[in-house]
Amino acid sequence: MGLCSFAKGSGKKLFGVGDEPTLGGGALQDEIKELGLDATGMEITIDGDTVKVPCEAVSQEMKEKVILAVGNVSGVASV
Repeated sequence: MGLCSFAKGSGKKLFGVGDEPTLGGGALQDEIKELGLDATGMEITIDGDTVKVPCEAVSQEMKEKVILAVGNVSGVASV
């Protein structure tokens, strides 16, 4: 799966001021857990407004759900 684009200004607001994604506080990881998704084996990283999700996952279905979950966060432009 390649790069998935999302509407940066839409989605759930998790980051507060400026809605710029940061790893501080683990907001994305907390959101994934809150949704009941299993991100075991995924070391999710953030670079600007891009979230990187590595290929290792419990299943392809779970990886796709995690991609959609983090893409539906305000301030994230691509996953």
